[in-house]
Amino acid sequence: MIDLHNHSVFSMDSNTPMEDNIKVAIDKNLKYLSITDHMEIMKPKDKYWESLDAPGYFVEFNRLKEKYKDDIHLLAGVEVGIQESTAKVVEDFVNEFDYDFVIGSVHCLFEKDLYGGGYYQRLKPKELYKTYYEEMYKSVKAMKNFDVLGHIDYIDRYLDNYFDVPDQDENKEIILAILKELIDTNRGIEINTGGFRKGLPYLHPHRKILSWYRELGGEIITIGSDAHKSYDIGYKNKKALDYVKSFGFTGVYVFENRRPRKLEF
Repeated sequence: MIDLHNHSVFSMDSNTPMEDNIKVAIDKNLKYLSITDHMEIMKPKDKYWESLDAPGYFVEFNRLKEKYKDDIHLLAGVEVGIQESTAKVVEDFVNEFDYDFVIGSVHCLFEKDLYGGGYYQRLKPKELYKTYYEEMYKSVKAMKNFDVLGHIDYIDRYLDNYFDVPDQDENKEIILAILKELIDTNRGIEINTGGFRKGLPYLHPHRKILSWYRELGGEIITIGSDAHKSYDIGYKNKKALDYVKSFGFTGVYVFENRRPRKLEF
């Protein structure tokens, strides 16, 4: 039982003390917990400390790692926003700190927040999705210093009605290119359960995308709740494990010192 994607007070969109996440994880018998607070650079001139107090994160993380060393495996993590234009800045940030695990996620298009930037209002779903996946491909090519791509179909969360989500086959070619780039560079994807909390009837990624990843020979998969509140730690963990097993995967991965290790089922 693992949760490698969750947030604490060090994320701009969470007020949860890091220790609360750890206590809930222990209560739920999780074996591994990576607390992956946000570092989001929207423009190349932005500074990482405007979104994340990384030194402060490590002071608190190291204190708690020692305190709970007999109860749970704690992994230092971060979720970095990735864009082609900010690749160098984000790369430098990741190299500066001793993280165990780095998630790369596309939250922005053209240096504006995907949701707050008005894209859902200005673009029809077909055009929006094409643009989103094209920019994701550019991002994963430009910024390679992360371990798994976070919630690849994150874009699905914010349509007014999930029935408006275009069929994944409409963007199959570019999604396959993204997955192949990840596989070829020994990076993976995550099963993210947060979509359920946003009203989606499926986990990230959608079954079609996960099946393509499997068919291409993808192996590295992590599981995360995307919790921003402590009570959501480990959310739908068993369902995520069952989902992975249903595609014939034989385990999930954790990362320590940026090195993947498979946990066999």
